[in-house]
Amino acid sequence: MYKLNEFCNIITKLRKEKGLTQTALAEKLGISAQSISKWECGIGYPDVTMFPVIAEILSVPIGVLFGERKEEKMINQKYQYSKEFAACKNITVYLGNICKVEYVESKDGVCKVEAEGDPVFIRYFDAEQVDGQLLVQIKNPSGSAIFWEPYDREGFTDENTVRIYTGSDDADYANINYLDLQVTFQKNEQTGNEEVICRKRDIDQNYN
Repeated sequence: MYKLNEFCNIITKLRKEKGLTQTALAEKLGISAQSISKWECGIGYPDVTMFPVIAEILSVPIGVLFGERKEEKMINQKYQYSKEFAACKNITVYLGNICKVEYVESKDGVCKVEAEGDPVFIRYFDAEQVDGQLLVQIKNPSGSAIFWEPYDREGFTDENTVRIYTGSDDADYANINYLDLQVTFQKNEQTGNEEVICRKRDIDQNYN
């Protein structure tokens, strides 16, 4: 059962951790500052439909608002994706997030896609094979079809990486940059593999 007296303390603590005043939080939610004040005094609470929005603004899992313990972020805890496909000669990669993509030529007849990085990067990552063509979606977390914006990487500071094993030595690659990202192509001198480096324009490659 939900405990109202706990919510008043939780919302106050999270708001202050985020550096928001009652007025600033109210503006983001499209409500009055008096409503926030009532929540924090324990004489009122949000409509249930508002909890997902509140959780997003305060950057916490929704369960935290209901009293679940907020776990500390694990620095550089890698999240991974791995999936196998039949060998294919046409590979299209849609670049919508900062990362490095490496193409590994292999002749075993199996195409494999591996990715690792921050949890948001992996959450928005997908790959599928359609009519023999491999489509790799590196999606933009903000949802914009034009601009990339920094996002909360949940404690991860290393590089997001994608590795594509072609399963064939004559595969064609198409890299589609649909945002305002800076994309460069290079050959890894140690492995000989082709690499695509996707960065935000005019900022250092390390971001938090």
